[in-house]
Amino acid sequence: MLRDPILEAFDATVRRRSAAPLVASTGRSWSAGELDGAARALAARLAEAGCGAGDAVGLAAAPGPAFLAGYLALRRIAAVPVLCDSARPTPDRLAALERLGVAAFLAEATGWPESAADWDLDRRHPPRRLAADPGWGAIKLSSGSTGEPRGIAVGAAALLADDAQLASSMGLTAADRLLAKVPLSHSYGFGSLVLPALVRGSLLAVPEDRSPLGPVEVAHALGVTFVATVPAWLGAYVRLAAPPPWPASLRRVIAAGAPLPPATARAFRERTGHAVHVFYGASECGGIAYDRTGEAAERGTVGTPVDGVALELDPASGRLAVRSAAVADTYLPEPSGERGGGRDHTRPRAQRAGEGRQRGRADDLVIVRGKNVNPREVEAVLRALPGVAEACVLGVDGPDGPRSVLRAVVAAPAGGVDYERVVTGCRERLAEHKVPRSVVVLAELPRNERGKLDRAALLALAG
Repeated sequence: MLRDPILEAFDATVRRRSAAPLVASTGRSWSAGELDGAARALAARLAEAGCGAGDAVGLAAAPGPAFLAGYLALRRIAAVPVLCDSARPTPDRLAALERLGVAAFLAEATGWPESAADWDLDRRHPPRRLAADPGWGAIKLSSGSTGEPRGIAVGAAALLADDAQLASSMGLTAADRLLAKVPLSHSYGFGSLVLPALVRGSLLAVPEDRSPLGPVEVAHALGVTFVATVPAWLGAYVRLAAPPPWPASLRRVIAAGAPLPPATARAFRERTGHAVHVFYGASECGGIAYDRTGEAAERGTVGTPVDGVALELDPASGRLAVRSAAVADTYLPEPSGERGGGRDHTRPRAQRAGEGRQRGRADDLVIVRGKNVNPREVEAVLRALPGVAEACVLGVDGPDGPRSVLRAVVAAPAGGVDYERVVTGCRERLAEHKVPRSVVVLAELPRNERGKLDRAALLALAG
């Protein structure tokens, strides 16, 4: 029988507080016992349909308790959930799952199913079926730097270790009430929201109002203490003429998923009295750095290593290795030798292994006329130009080969920014080979449902 430490921790949560609310919105809630019952009923249906140990099964569910029930059900039958974004278009999602070789796809569209029959189960017959290790607690989906979908297999013990390390670093307890603002399927949401609910019984507060201010409403209604969000949402909040106040219960706000502009962090603190604590992690190794004081974001840095994480910086290459009990096992469908033994060798470049400024992934580098260019350096210069709110610099194919030409996409909400101003500003601060060859100016940069920059859309614009 599968011994899953996450299931064991959840079973303890049910025994300890079966009747206590575990997932709630302003109008309804599920207790830990109700979640357990729904998961076991769904597990029985999955087993009857032929799903079982070693099957990799795609899992997508709308915001609510459905995602947790689906995850628990799959683990009850020793299947491995492939965490899928419910907002991602279905054909695109199925293509990624087909490439991985999943045995089935499980989806729930409401977030609050009334019975196991409300789930859609699509049995797949891929040309090459993935033989998943039942000890994997999840397979995360990541597009990496190429946009090609791939899976990241993470052991259940590693997921649990990540939860313990983050709880220790952030000071999270069972009494915390967590605002479920980011997708639960995302590595950020899974580690910061799903695991604390399952392992410690922390309440998940789910906004059913999808408007930008819905999260603040549910925070007041349920006494939220902890908010995990993304820089794009914080930026929208501080730009409001009269943003609504947060409840007195709030004690911690964290931001991850994309760089947080120092001006946004400062504006949020000045308007709300709450500092934003930057959190930086990766699907391959869980939490990496966290700002315990709430001061790093306003300096443009990413905090210090998460408890239990050791960082090693190679001065020659600038590559950062992460040693942690939360490191994933392998990439899928093709394995990678860059991780193992609790060590991940592919992390982003950084200035220092302690309180450092993230400089971007090593595989983001663009080779221009035989010289390395870090797009993050160019973006920092662009953001400092008058009228530029955000910037993204990409490497596109050119006469010298793949990713040999720099192109910039900038957001200038008030206008007044054009190619000549951007290039002139860059030439004053950068070597000539680091100056973008073309510039696209928009009112705002495109983003996906997770608040991350939509890389596919940006590449299309840059092209």
